[in-house]
Amino acid sequence: MAAGADRLRRWARPVELVERTRWLFCLIALLSAALLVPTAVRGAEPVTALLATAATALLLLVWVHRYVTRRAVLAADLAEAALVGAAVALTAPPTMVLGLAFPGLWFRAVYGTSRRALLHCTLVVAGMVGGLSLWHLVPGHDGSSRGTELLGCVPLLFVTMAGARHLASALLAREQGQLRSTALTELGRGLLSAADREEVVERALRAAVAVCGATPGLASVLVVAEPGGARTLHTAGAWRGPLPEVLTGVHLPVRGAVDDRPVRVDGGPLDALADRPGEWVAVTHPALEHGWLLVGAPDRVAAEGVPALHSVLTQSSLALRNLDAHRALAERARTDDLTGLANRAAFTEALERAAADPAARFSVAFVDLDDFKVVNDGHGHAAGDELLRCVAQRLRLAVREGDLCARLGGDEFAVLVRGLAGAAVTDLAGRLVEALCEPVPVPGGPVRVGASVGVAHRGPGEDAEQVVQHADVAMYAAKAAGKNRVRVFTP
Repeated sequence: MAAGADRLRRWARPVELVERTRWLFCLIALLSAALLVPTAVRGAEPVTALLATAATALLLLVWVHRYVTRRAVLAADLAEAALVGAAVALTAPPTMVLGLAFPGLWFRAVYGTSRRALLHCTLVVAGMVGGLSLWHLVPGHDGSSRGTELLGCVPLLFVTMAGARHLASALLAREQGQLRSTALTELGRGLLSAADREEVVERALRAAVAVCGATPGLASVLVVAEPGGARTLHTAGAWRGPLPEVLTGVHLPVRGAVDDRPVRVDGGPLDALADRPGEWVAVTHPALEHGWLLVGAPDRVAAEGVPALHSVLTQSSLALRNLDAHRALAERARTDDLTGLANRAAFTEALERAAADPAARFSVAFVDLDDFKVVNDGHGHAAGDELLRCVAQRLRLAVREGDLCARLGGDEFAVLVRGLAGAAVTDLAGRLVEALCEPVPVPGGPVRVGASVGVAHRGPGEDAEQVVQHADVAMYAAKAAGKNRVRVFTP
């Protein structure tokens, strides 16, 4: 049932302009043959009539195969030429076969290249000439074959093919342009929601594949320049087969010596890997250091495809720059300008994420500098700022890689400790106190400050705010006990 429904849909009137034109031309060719056969075999010898009908039926199968496969293969063109020749030999008068030849040429014109269409027309003419040479040998054919009239229509066949091919080329170019525009539109829409660089690159590669698919003969390869050649990363379009891992003999432009416009390169080594010789250009890839997109087409650089691929790279480059700018702004909004540590907002966010899991265990160490106001007032704000920067650096070196160190404001700092418990956290806090006791060189001479550290471990059922309050209480307890020491909150 499903297969039958698929066959019916295949023969339904398509929506796309090119496919609708192919459907119409195929239908005209089939109807022309169906109307011509009864007249062509009327009065003919039974065997001749049977052979003429069989030749026409086989010709119809060739046309149906072309429509179903959406391809124009050389074997089918040869078969069509032979069957047209057989119809000429079996039909009286042979000029009636023009009723098959002309619709067949129109139908063939909407497939393949112009060269192949011209070859097809030449083969059909050759088939006609061959059929005329056999016409007198067919039983029941007496008198003149009117071959002169048939051959006189040969120029008209070529003119018809030229006109049909011009129409087909315009239709194909319009469809290809729409497909390229659709690919670029979908890329632009997708890049608006892209969340990371990998997604941007992936969408750009998919768009490049779509552009190459919409431009017959266009081939592209993404490479990275290396000392031994150009390493291939991704290919799309008309290649004979898989490309080698490293392309040798391809001379890429000097990065930085050109802007992002396409630059013509010698694609000699690429010609052997593509369908036919062509002209090649290189476009810098915005996401890859030493990365290039090599683009080419047989005999010439496709005037439509290369700008489309250039647009793909331009859009992806802008998207990557926007992502980087957004990431930089987001990072700046979470970073303390003076010390480069995480700020209060970033620390609070990380603390809430850690507390979101009721079973998670973590600790918070509150660090408050002792006698910072004395340094700030006695040596000036510049010295105070330098002291804070030095404190931040020492805190970074004292904590582990997975711990989050933040400046909450003024001379208050905090550390979010995960993966440690009990005495291990206390030891870490002790190292913080020791690190901050060392003299700090500032304008006006070295200064020395201490640090009071309060530690709180998350208890069962406690939220982030409670842990912070307990660490704050412990820090004030360290201050009250004489400063420059660690106190752990105990319920």
